Amino acid sequence: MEERTSRPCATSVLVASMLVSWLVLLPGCYGAIVEFRRIEQLEGAATGSAAQTGLGKVLAQVDRLGTSGNGTQDNAIANHQDIRYSTNITLGEKSYVVALDTGSTDLWVHPPTGDSLAEWNNTNIPLELRYGDGSYGVKGMIMQAPFRMGSYNVSSQAFLHATSATVKGLSEIGVEGVMGLAFDRSIASPINQAVKAKFGQNTTWGSSVLANIFAGSKNTSNFVAIDLARTDDLEDTAGGSFAIGEYADQWAAVKQAPKLAQYPKGAYRWTTLMDGVAVDGKALNVSSQIDGVPEGSVVVLFDTGDPTALLPTKIQEGIYEKVPGVVSFTQRGVRVWILPCNTTTVVEFTFSGQKYPIHPLDLSTMSKEVAVSGANHTACFSSIGGINNLGGNEFEASLGDIFLRNVYSVYDFGDGPGGEPYMQLLAQTNSSQAVAQVAEIRNRTMTGAPPELPPAELLKKLMDEDPTIHDGKEVDICQVSPPPHDTEAIENLAPREGPTEGSGQTTPVNRDSPVVIALLVVSVVVGFTALAFAVFNYVRIGRLERRPVRAGPHYVTASHGGEGSHWTARGEAGTGEEYQRLATPSLHS
Repeated sequence: MEERTSRPCATSVLVASMLVSWLVLLPGCYGAIVEFRRIEQLEGAATGSAAQTGLGKVLAQVDRLGTSGNGTQDNAIANHQDIRYSTNITLGEKSYVVALDTGSTDLWVHPPTGDSLAEWNNTNIPLELRYGDGSYGVKGMIMQAPFRMGSYNVSSQAFLHATSATVKGLSEIGVEGVMGLAFDRSIASPINQAVKAKFGQNTTWGSSVLANIFAGSKNTSNFVAIDLARTDDLEDTAGGSFAIGEYADQWAAVKQAPKLAQYPKGAYRWTTLMDGVAVDGKALNVSSQIDGVPEGSVVVLFDTGDPTALLPTKIQEGIYEKVPGVVSFTQRGVRVWILPCNTTTVVEFTFSGQKYPIHPLDLSTMSKEVAVSGANHTACFSSIGGINNLGGNEFEASLGDIFLRNVYSVYDFGDGPGGEPYMQLLAQTNSSQAVAQVAEIRNRTMTGAPPELPPAELLKKLMDEDPTIHDGKEVDICQVSPPPHDTEAIENLAPREGPTEGSGQTTPVNRDSPVVIALLVVSVVVGFTALAFAVFNYVRIGRLERRPVRAGPHYVTASHGGEGSHWTARGEAGTGEEYQRLATPSLHS
């Protein structure tokens, strides 16, 4: 395939002082790079009864929109702690902050009350996107308006104007919608399907933002490149970028990286084969449960909307059981590991023969308010979740920001007409340097925090206080163990696919939904979230909840459509009373 070269022009990135970093392209540029920065986390957003007792306060763990660089006010990319990466867009004359998601396709916004919508064209197509177990989501009308992001303009772009939104963890932190970065294929874009159904199959303005940008910018290569740069213990992110059609100069070597073919072909998410996992140089047994997958490989989804990761339980257990000093506990079938906060264990993921290490700090999530025996303590919990049969026959693992902030990642829709999509990765983490940094970084982060107890001692105190907590080695557990996260902070942003046409029924979600911004996140199902609160009252969910409900507690993403998934319309366009719905068949346990 034809090899791309960097664009022969400079892109200057400028920044506003508080909310956003802005993009300015010089004349002749065919690509765009925008920068973002994570700012100091907020610790005052505790919610629910868990905010006062138990293992600590449940914190929202979201940051104000951050900025970096030097600049003017044109376009923004910001990172909301390790939860969402967002950008500023303009629809008509109004500017909105939307989450970016490699796991989804469509664009929706939920404007503040009172915003004038006069410059938007109402298509009179009602649509409802439901997430997780179907109890929350967004609904409204599909609109049409000019779209702008940085130097890119789309004269007519379809999007959902949400008049009702029950998804938590977006508006609370100033995020007003979601913009997907995945494929237009099949049910991946309910908006495009609805637009074509009403206005004809040749209608193009219902396509995704990226599809319309590529179609309207013939000199722009059809790929995006993402650098989720980080500093220290995730208290700040500086210098990261989201680029359309070009590479950041410092990571241009990614052009020579292996091209990771999309697997399976024709999927509408960024999925590929992972060849191996190693812990401190010792390989784990990796095998797929999906028919036809090559021996020694598993199918992985790259999801910027997932601040953590979900792996098959055997792989997850294989990782944490090799961490020195680790202990685990279970409560009502949920398993959680407690790690020494200064652990230096190095985990490597292998793709196409190349090893990509993650920083030891990414293996755990720190809580500074674990209340036990009448005192607060600092503790570090496992950040990687475990689940089997995550994505049905499409994928079985999700690597979110825990992995992606250690690589420079490229998502290419295919070289030239008919080209096959592929991904490329360039390692950014040097394992030796990372190990040397751990003690200094964590000690600085923990300055002024409550003291850390050795994991075994903390577990003993927890078991003494709560008879429902058991040593993880002594109790049979179910197939799921969640990473501790701020539960109330995020909702599952995986749309539910539509029922079989004419069925008149909706069924539990079967998919890892296409959304962010993943845009978007690691989450627990509704019942699971309640259970997690009972487990340790410190459950920090760092990714948008997108897990559908099955027969028992589990993690499951809803951004893919399995066999038998169909989009269907309900009600007559323009009535405003019935909505086209998205739902997917249940995943089988």
